Amino acid sequence: MEKITQAILLLSILFGFNSVLAQNHYLVELENRSPDVQAMVQAYEGSPSIPFLANDVDGVEQSIFDMAGKTVLMWFWNNDCIKCKEQIGALNRLAAKYPKDLQIVSFSNNTKQEVLDYRASTTIDFPVVANSKTLSEGPYGGDLGQPKFFMLDKNGMIKWVIPEVEMKNNFDTFGFFETLHVSLQKS
Repeated sequence: MEKITQAILLLSILFGFNSVLAQNHYLVELENRSPDVQAMVQAYEGSPSIPFLANDVDGVEQSIFDMAGKTVLMWFWNNDCIKCKEQIGALNRLAAKYPKDLQIVSFSNNTKQEVLDYRASTTIDFPVVANSKTLSEGPYGGDLGQPKFFMLDKNGMIKWVIPEVEMKNNFDTFGFFETLHVSLQKS
């Protein structure tokens, strides 16, 4: 009987010790493995753009290769983003002012039907590729937030990346991207 009591006591101690170790395991905080925004931006800028080929909501094929020779402004957004909605008018004005040498193409996380429904009440004068969450969160930096922009030169090189955190308060979308576009046309 004494051996059974000792065995039960020993097992209780082992289970208790294991429980304490397991609890401590869950208390350990893992380091943030995601690179900070500035490091991500620097990693993209100066690199070739990541190729894409997709149909927009109108069924027109959009490909980075078909945009060679133009400045390309890639815009990642969704219908639920207030800041995104505020930028559409400025992007429409840019598309209208520079139709020959600027191509705006946007990538929405929303479904095709959600984009079409939204576009029924809001004019969007540039291509919209729907269902773009995989592209937005993968090769084009999910940690950069939404909206986010990638501006490419005529050769498809990423010149500037503008993450969500850089578009604070009174961010002048039209003026900012017009300045960048004009500087690319001069180079």
